[in-house]
Formats: sequence, structure tokens, C-alpha cells
Amino acid sequence: MKTKLIAILSVALLLICGCKQATTPSRTMKTVIFPGDYPDPSIMRDGNDFYITHSSFTYFPALLIWHSTDLLNWEPVVRTVIDGDYSIYAPDLCKVNGKYYIYYPTSSGVNYVVAADKIEGPWSDPIRLDASGIDPGHIMDDEGNRYLYTNNGYVTPLTADGLSAAGRQRKVYDGWEFPSDWETEGMWLESPKLLKRGDWYYLVTAEGGTAGPVTSHMCVVARSKSVLGPWENSPHNPLVHTYSGDEAWWSKGHGTLIDDADGNWYIVYHAYRNNYHTLGRSTIIESVNWTEDGWPVLAEQDGAKWENGGLQDYSYLRHYENPVMWAQWHGGFQDGILWTTTAVDPSYEITAEFTVPAGSEAGLYLFYNENAFLGANDSSANAAIRIRNEKNKATVWLRGADGQWKTVQEGVDVSGYHHNNYKGFFALRPAYLLKGDAALKSFDYKVIE
Repeated sequence: MKTKLIAILSVALLLICGCKQATTPSRTMKTVIFPGDYPDPSIMRDGNDFYITHSSFTYFPALLIWHSTDLLNWEPVVRTVIDGDYSIYAPDLCKVNGKYYIYYPTSSGVNYVVAADKIEGPWSDPIRLDASGIDPGHIMDDEGNRYLYTNNGYVTPLTADGLSAAGRQRKVYDGWEFPSDWETEGMWLESPKLLKRGDWYYLVTAEGGTAGPVTSHMCVVARSKSVLGPWENSPHNPLVHTYSGDEAWWSKGHGTLIDDADGNWYIVYHAYRNNYHTLGRSTIIESVNWTEDGWPVLAEQDGAKWENGGLQDYSYLRHYENPVMWAQWHGGFQDGILWTTTAVDPSYEITAEFTVPAGSEAGLYLFYNENAFLGANDSSANAAIRIRNEKNKATVWLRGADGQWKTVQEGVDVSGYHHNNYKGFFALRPAYLLKGDAALKSFDYKVIE
């Protein structure tokens, strides 16, 4: 009750203060644009073009960039980091002085940057940055000075080319103090995303922890006349937050403010679908209005209805015949190569056929990590394996020599295969295994309504 009362009081405060919302935007959105394992979105606009990338963890090639002209339909462009001996966390995609950059942190505790003259590449090899922390966020001030923010409110000056640190890191922001009775994982001040609007620099950060309780995560806003602070917290914080397990989307947070060419504003963030931690964190977009005194607020309150549950036609995400939709699990699996992709739906069926020479083997899996997976291998010359995942109940079949499908596992509960139990921030992903000279002949993904 306290959390709901706080939300109501925030709206009342908006009215009492006379902080009226600006003109209603010409376009309003509240929808999911990347269902499935698309966490930590970093989005940018380049004229009428939008580009977005996400955390890629231990799947390589990594950091897949997507392109859109309407924010609703997306096409994959390129994977930018070929390989690495680390897990890649929340990146920051930006364009500065005609050049594209992706700043990204790793599980090794090191931040890197890759750069390209064109979005489709070629992208440079990773360049190590002398800036500690995670979740880098780039900003350039009006004088052309470049800075890299990282978690816990730290900032590092960069050189003019953005490829190395130009000074010592220092702390400039303490975050927003959320109510002590909110159920979270802790403060976890992360995901600094910055922009300049009018006379103000705006800083959007995540707090509360990424997973754990469904009410953990959030997006909070601060502003300053200087890119280095001091930062003033919004009276309307949090901008995005899950207040109850009854909501359609859990652990909402890690957001970026972005506008379109027509002056409409949005917040792009991630969240778990209610009761489906196994799918990973989806990317969501919501319209934002600006108050007369210069603060962003959601165009619709959290209780507003999601059109179609926030879901739409995601055929643009199901082109599994496109090689760019696949990435290898780093280090392999069972002495083979494990190729993984992203499931979009709560219920689906995958079928793979293989050519398997003597002495080789192939497999099909639902794979979280080496400690949480389900599937089967086959060494038959024309191996075929099928897995149906129906709302986290999975069944596995092998096709026999007579062409008939034979059940090898039935009704296995995979609902616990997620970060809260196995860590890593991954998702339960369709994957196929190649050992020796085995080769994939076909892969089919079918939605189960």
C-alpha cells in the first residue's frame, strides 16, 4: 500500500506544483520492441535512423546492432566484437563527430571501446580504456569535452578521439534515495545514460538491482547545468519502476531517454515478462512527456493498459535463417561448438536436422549455462531433434530411422533456469551443438499459440 500511495502522491505533487505537462506528443507508444533476451538496451538516433544494441554476455560474435526507422520494426545490421575471454555487460552506443562508438564493460573488470566510420563497419578491434566500473555512458559537453560515466556515480574525462582516458576518475553523483521499505537487491547505482536538452544535462540511472525481487529495478532521473554536476534529483522519481508482482512486466529499469525527428520523447528500458525469467529481459519503449519545469514523466501512468499485453508481431526477430541471429557460447560445450539464439515467445517448438559423418555428433538444447540445460544428442547420419517448450514445460524428441518421433524427455519443468538460481544474467536459449564434422542442415522455430 505504501508504494501505491507514493505513486499517487507523486501525481498529486505534479498538479499542486503547477508542473503541467507539455503539449501532448503526436505519437504515443507503450509496447515491447524486443521480447526475449535483449537486456541493457543502448539506443541512439542518427537523423531519421535509430540504432540499438544490448548486452551480449558470453555469446560471440557479440554486440549485435539493430536498425529501425520507426522504432517498431527492426533489422539486424552487424555484430561488432568478434571474440573475447570475458562476458560483455551493458554497452553504450553513440555517434560523435561523424564516427560511431560502442563503450562496453566486461566481467574481467575492464572497459573497452570499438569504433567505426560506418554503422555496418568495419569496426575496430577492442581498445582498452583506463576507466574502472561498469555500464559506461558517454557524453560530450558544449565545449567538445568528452566524458565517460560508470556505475556508482563516477566519471572519467576522455581524450578528443574518445579512445582513451584523459584524467583521473572521480565521483560526482550519489543517486536517488528510494523508500527504505521498497523490496530491492540494494542501491546498485548503475546504467548512467546522459543527454543534453535545452540548458540541462540529464542523467538517467538504474537503481535497486537487476533481478531478484520483481520490484527491484527502476530508472531514476537527475539534471545539472554542468556535465559534471552537481546533480539535482527529479521530484517525479522513479521514472520507471515495477510496484507489484501483478504487473505485466517485472524488474523494469536500465533506461535511456531518446527523441524522434518530430520531437516525441521516449524511455527505452528492459524488464522480465511476468513469470518468465527464463526468457530473459525484453526491451520496452514508452512515451515520455516533459513537465513545464523540465522533468520527464511517463505519458501514461504505470497502471495504464498495455495494448495486446504489450506484445505485437515480432516476425522481424524470428529470421533464424540469418546467420547474424546466432552466436557461439564462449568456450564451447561438451567438447563441441554450441550455437545459440534468442527465443521470443513463452511457448515455441524448435526442430533441427543435421548431417552427421561417422565419429561426429549433433545436439539440440534449451541452454542457460553448463549447469542448467535440457536437450539431446544424436550421432545418426541424418539426425533430427525436436524440443517443445510450452510455458516452461519442455519435451524432447529424436527422429528414429523409421521417420517416427520418439519421446526422450517429457514435461520437464525448466521454469527455474534463470539468473536468480544460476546467476550470469543469461536466458534459456535455443541452441544447437556440433561435434566433429557435424553440420546443421535446417532449423525451424514455430510459435505455439
